[in-house]
Amino acid sequence: MKVTATIAAVALAFAASTRAATCTPGLDYCSNVLLDVDPSNRNAISQTLQSSGGGDYANDQFSWHSLIFHCNIDHSLTWRRCGDLELCANQGSGKNDVCVYAPIF
Repeated sequence: MKVTATIAAVALAFAASTRAATCTPGLDYCSNVLLDVDPSNRNAISQTLQSSGGGDYANDQFSWHSLIFHCNIDHSLTWRRCGDLELCANQGSGKNDVCVYAPIF
């Protein structure tokens, strides 16, 4: 019984750690900024998308330019898509990244 409990605890710890992002809680990040901060954030981004209705984006890193991610207090991520004709724009260290109008010519 103890072995089963230990295995379950390790599995839960691993699951939580794979979703944890390297980010500052409370800030919004463009995907490319999260990847610059720590390349392992790719896993957190992909898993967040897969588990929260963004499955179409999860494995298509080229589509991430139109997504913005909020870093939650537990270092999990919450995402949203920028509006039509908008891209995520880096606002610099310690500031929230934002979606900006970027018309395609």
